[in-house]
Amino acid sequence: MELLRLEGLSKRYIGTQALDAVDLTIEAGQVLCLAGANGSGKSTLMKCVAGGEAPDSGRIIWQGQAFDRLTPAQSMALGIEIIYQDLSIFPDLTVAENIAFHIIQSRHRGWVDWPEVDRIAAAALGELGADLPLHARLGDLPIGARQTAAIACALTQDCRLLVMDEPTTALPSRDVAELLTMVRRLKSKGMAIIFISHKLDELFEIADRFYVLRDGRRIGEYAPTELTTTKLSYLMTGIEFKGEKAPQAFDRNAAPLLVVDGLGRRDQYRDVSFSLRPGEIVGFAGLTGSGRTEIALTLFGLNPADAGKVTLAGRELSPRSPREAIANGIVLVSEDRHSQGLFARKAIMANIASTTFEASRRRFGLLSPASERSIGDAWIAKVRVKTPSGEEPVQSLSGGNQQKVVLAKWLATDPKILILDNPTVGIDVGSKMEIHDIVRQLARQGRGVIMISDDLEELVMSCNRVFMMQAGALVSEFRDDTLTVEQLSNGLRQAS
Repeated sequence: MELLRLEGLSKRYIGTQALDAVDLTIEAGQVLCLAGANGSGKSTLMKCVAGGEAPDSGRIIWQGQAFDRLTPAQSMALGIEIIYQDLSIFPDLTVAENIAFHIIQSRHRGWVDWPEVDRIAAAALGELGADLPLHARLGDLPIGARQTAAIACALTQDCRLLVMDEPTTALPSRDVAELLTMVRRLKSKGMAIIFISHKLDELFEIADRFYVLRDGRRIGEYAPTELTTTKLSYLMTGIEFKGEKAPQAFDRNAAPLLVVDGLGRRDQYRDVSFSLRPGEIVGFAGLTGSGRTEIALTLFGLNPADAGKVTLAGRELSPRSPREAIANGIVLVSEDRHSQGLFARKAIMANIASTTFEASRRRFGLLSPASERSIGDAWIAKVRVKTPSGEEPVQSLSGGNQQKVVLAKWLATDPKILILDNPTVGIDVGSKMEIHDIVRQLARQGRGVIMISDDLEELVMSCNRVFMMQAGALVSEFRDDTLTVEQLSNGLRQAS
């Protein structure tokens, strides 16, 4: 049974055609995977469905009833719920209070029936086949539990169509499997689900149909049997991705650029030793908590070591602050670009120039707008940030372009060592390819790159060597013929 039909939906922002006459249908009990690169129009399309944006033209037809636009209240009343990547939860309320919140709010009573709140929450979790501690503070629970509570809350609203926008970006693999099981369970109960994710392997696990957008236009609809990940990547980007292993060639006999010898920090990592040569890309794999990020923070001056030494270009150093690390040519691209990498409301060019204040200021320590613009414009072009102007706020960019801005602001310091912590998390396949290309160019210039990633294919495709970490120690090294996804997967299983 057809639940939702979109006919000729178009939406234009200043200088950008976000949607161009998009048609789409979804039936009850169907999982439609919406695929497209960053900036393809996926989020805009779903905002029109959820009432957050008004289309310029076209119609939204819900079970035969046509609307020129929907308001958020109308959308919810029809049974349309959307769960964004940044979950709309109340971290200081309990699990049960979060799940039953909308029902409590709609009753307009001067008191709350707490046993009823528990019953509502337990019933919603039962529909998902999930079990959470009802009276625990939601903000104290892992991200997977918070997401389960958000889905359960949607079920209390008589949800008929659930839109999930990048729901697995921050989830560990075990929680991803549980989420996909919930999706299948909801589908079996007749719910329609629109699932958006940059992780193509997840889409193939649950998709009944693929709907591909590119530059705001419908490219086509496909059954999973009609596609491979390579073909889907091409449809999303228009770029042929060969998926070939492409580590950099570098001089193995060159003097090391960086030497880490016996590095240790109590309760985090111990006796870590490795070297990095000019032009080399070295990867680090391991489970969460294995010590990978803690070592990166030490090299960047945020997590001083208790033992061992670090030598950069033949000179021993022990950075005690990011300022000192940057002065020595070491920079870190953090996994969390939103809270640790960007000033979201500031202009793109201001973000890029933020690391080069000394070069951008004029007399009396004031920032020179002309220098800021010059630095920003130059790096926008070099890393190919897609924006009409460097004066746009960085929060207006897609995830992939935001990550390019983070890279640009650190590259503007002319670093010798670039540390990347999960550099392509939450980024579409097209932007991934562009960022990998930028990283390879940096290596060709003789810089050293350390790449930490949960994406084993990313490590294999990019790195010359990969170290496996377990419980704070380097337990194995992969290179040449042993550097394959299968070998790394085996290494992870042994480390778990």
